Amino acid sequence: MGVAQCTLCNARGAISTTWMLVENVVARFLDDEELGPAIRELVKGGDLRCAVAFWGKDAARTLFPGGKPPTDARLICDIAMGGTNPYELEALGAPDNSNLLHLKGLHAKVYISDRGLIVGSANASNNGIGFLNVAGLVEAGTFHDPGSDVFDRTVAWFESLWKRSRLIDVFQLELARDNWKRRKAGASGSSGRSADPTSLLDHVVSDPASFRGVGFVFTSGTSTVAHRKEAAGAFIKEDDGRDEPLLSKRTRKALRLWPLGNIFSDWSSEDISAWPQRFVCAHEGGRGGVSYWFYERSHSILVGHDRGMVFATQAGDLRRSLGFLHGRKTMVEADAPRLRLIFEKVDHEGRRLFESGNTLASFLGDLDLSA
Repeated sequence: MGVAQCTLCNARGAISTTWMLVENVVARFLDDEELGPAIRELVKGGDLRCAVAFWGKDAARTLFPGGKPPTDARLICDIAMGGTNPYELEALGAPDNSNLLHLKGLHAKVYISDRGLIVGSANASNNGIGFLNVAGLVEAGTFHDPGSDVFDRTVAWFESLWKRSRLIDVFQLELARDNWKRRKAGASGSSGRSADPTSLLDHVVSDPASFRGVGFVFTSGTSTVAHRKEAAGAFIKEDDGRDEPLLSKRTRKALRLWPLGNIFSDWSSEDISAWPQRFVCAHEGGRGGVSYWFYERSHSILVGHDRGMVFATQAGDLRRSLGFLHGRKTMVEADAPRLRLIFEKVDHEGRRLFESGNTLASFLGDLDLSA
């Protein structure tokens, strides 16, 4: 059995291409107009197996009756590169579909059923297959008859991949969401631009793991002498309550004279408990100008039931240790559009803590960069 082309007139009288399965066609090249319709026809067959890297919006609804894949269909995708829509994974049955697996680095687009095999360039997306009308990208592929040697070899290849792939459980689904958000944020290149080497936020989005042990603080408030006096007094009082005090006279004096710009006041107890040892601060000044600062936490304490203070020292080597060779002003200029959006979101609080690169990257994925 194979695939042959036939043409039908559409409602406007123009010629459109569709596909049907016919006998005695062992292999056929599929051009950009033929590939999408051929895939839609092939997935209607039984014993469906797909090793397709990325699945986009409406794939399940368009390709499968009732919007769900057949219960015996086996699907492998990639979630590491951020190209698979996590909401479509849910439509495909994640995290409860034991026949929906992922394999890191999968970039193939292979569709197999008892109707034949298609190997091509098209992901299961509107751009690749064309769910609404014509596919958005110029794709191509080949069809192979189910009785061919190529078909049998591809089935064996799929089975080997299946053994190496892993279930998309609740944890992997959450990872897919994070990766999708990071890609959506633009630093992976999906937006048509490359990551800016002067941009702190691009770096966070593209490689959050490189910020291991580093958090991020966004502030627009200013600590006062009263804040410093209250916090220093609380530090010293807590130390006096110990059997063996830890603060030297020099440290106690330093607390009372701590630079106000290095004091973070009136944070929640949850934030204080999550506050990282090293962190980057983006501070919005009175005229709306933003500046980056790099810190290490020195002391933190709760001065009330849900009100905490952090005393920090500037860490001059942190910026370079993170791989940034440009000055702080250059970094802010590169990040200005997203910094504006971030401070618009935190304006009612005046502050926000992200304890890791992953949490900030996830937040950045939700920003509307077209604003």
